[in-house]
This record gives sequence, structure tokens and C-alpha cells, in this order.
Amino acid sequence: QGLVLVGGKSMRMGTDKASLNYFGKSQQEVMVELLEKQQLKTYLSVSKEQDSLTANQIADTFLGLGPFGAICSAFRKNPDVAWLVIATDLPFVNDDIIALLLKHRNPSKAATALKGKNKQFPEPLITIWEPKSYTLLLNYLAQGYSCPRKVLINSEVEIVEIDDNFIRNINTPEEFEAAYKELND
Repeated sequence: QGLVLVGGKSMRMGTDKASLNYFGKSQQEVMVELLEKQQLKTYLSVSKEQDSLTANQIADTFLGLGPFGAICSAFRKNPDVAWLVIATDLPFVNDDIIALLLKHRNPSKAATALKGKNKQFPEPLITIWEPKSYTLLLNYLAQGYSCPRKVLINSEVEIVEIDDNFIRNINTPEEFEAAYKELND
């Protein structure tokens, strides 16, 4: 199943990153469509404040833990499926990237993650988290860690290397302007 992370505070951006418009619609809509094109039943991960009890939403039940809590909340809702988790601040992710990640999925490992060829660590917010990773996440949480990247680094995961440019997070108004121009020129 798919999980689009829309519950963040977007403090550096100053406006909701899920509502940013690079392609004539919100990033939230773009990401949902990317996952649904791959036949994934897709949910929006929302904060408790955003929870409107509409279908296809999963409200955080692990509060104050950011994306880590969102992933755990999805597993709490359905621990028996793999979750393809994606953040909305990745406007360069496209159909080909999602298809590549799914093609290289390795269910025998805890997760399948993308990593930029020139990056040291995998990107946890465009990763397929397998059901077995729920226990790992809870074990890390019990030890006081709530960083999904730390879980990936210290677990058996399938790594799919791609060009760094595809997995750039856009976090500030200046980065948005530059990315918008690059995507629309």
C-alpha cells in the first residue's frame, strides 16, 4: 500500500509543502496519483490536527515523532502489508522512479530504499517498508530512537541507487522557486 506523508509542519517552507503546485495541482495529489498508477491502495498520513475522518487517511497515533511516527501509525493500521512511503517534498520523483523502486523490491529484507549515488545514506521517505520492519521500528523506538534513516542504516535493506537529482527534498521558498523553474522550463 502507499503512504503519502502530508502531516508535517513545513516550518522552513512557511507554507504546507503538500499544497505546493509544481505541475498544475498540489504535490499531495501528484504523489497519490504516482502511487495509484502502480495499483497501490494509497493513504494520506495526517497529523492528529488534520484528521478529518475521511477515507484513505491515517492519523498519527505515535505523536511527536514526525515521519517515524507516520510509518508506525500505518503499520498499526495494517501490520501485514508493505508500505511504500513517500514525502511530498520530492517533486523530482516520477513514474519511472516509483516503478524502479517497485521492480527492485526485496520482501526478504526489512525495506527497499532509494539512495543517491553520491549520498552516504538511503532516503527513508521514499522507501518500501516491509511488514517485518514494524518490529524493528518499535525496537528502535523502545531504545529512544525515532529516526527512520537510522533504522535503514542499521538493518538489512535492499538499496536502489539512482541519480541524486531525483530525490532532492525541497524545504525552503528559495528551493521551491529553483525547483519550479527547473521542472517547468
